[in-house]
Amino acid sequence: MKQTFSLLIYFIALSTIFGQQKMNITFEARYELNFKEYKNQKPDFLKNTFILLGNERESFFKNMSVYVKDSLLDYGKIRETGDIQKDFETFGKYVPDLPFTVFFKEGQIKFTNQIESNSYYYEEPIDFKWKITKELKNINGIKCIKATTTKWGRNWIAYYSPKHAMPFGPYKFNGLPGLIFEIYDEKKDYNFLIYKYKKRVSNNFITHQSSKSKKTSKIQYEKIRKQAAIHPYFLTNEKDAKLLRKGQQFLEEKEKNYNPIELTD
Repeated sequence: MKQTFSLLIYFIALSTIFGQQKMNITFEARYELNFKEYKNQKPDFLKNTFILLGNERESFFKNMSVYVKDSLLDYGKIRETGDIQKDFETFGKYVPDLPFTVFFKEGQIKFTNQIESNSYYYEEPIDFKWKITKELKNINGIKCIKATTTKWGRNWIAYYSPKHAMPFGPYKFNGLPGLIFEIYDEKKDYNFLIYKYKKRVSNNFITHQSSKSKKTSKIQYEKIRKQAAIHPYFLTNEKDAKLLRKGQQFLEEKEKNYNPIELTD
């Protein structure tokens, strides 16, 4: 509950603190992700939906819950009131499991995520070494071609559509001669599948990237994430030593079972 509250405070703050970074949109693709964030989690898989917006040169990927929240804010359908209880009820429904965003431009990835109440981002070049096969698969009536790659300690299988000539896909995946319709690792711990695609014309689309995000390196980001996972802020005020110890043991065990999409750098 306290972790959720900390996350909610971040989203409320982010509602009014974002840079005016804009891009022209020519398409949108919506994906469903079935994933296993922890090796021992029950139920076995969680589900989140995401939206990919972009043009032939750049793309922006974010959780649908965050996208809906941002859109409602833009149109004045919801707003921050300053009343914690009321804002919790308004914004709480838009807090996702995976609130990260990925912005791709000119061969460079900008990954942004929050750790407790702070937002961090890092930049990295992404160079996928794809092997394109002759195997075909029909996805939502679209003929797709199979491609494979190894990245972040996982073997990935992707299906892309050459008729949709955008070299992008969900998360950080890119570099194929067509939009990725489906991609999953061979263990299927993470499985992205497109469920909607449409052409779209939207000039000067506001990406709602936080202007308060702190720049860091990917290595440092992971250190900060792990430290917060094992020693979260809400435990620092716990006075009961026995309860504190149990909470610490629980979080350390949870971290051991963490199953991120990127197992290695």
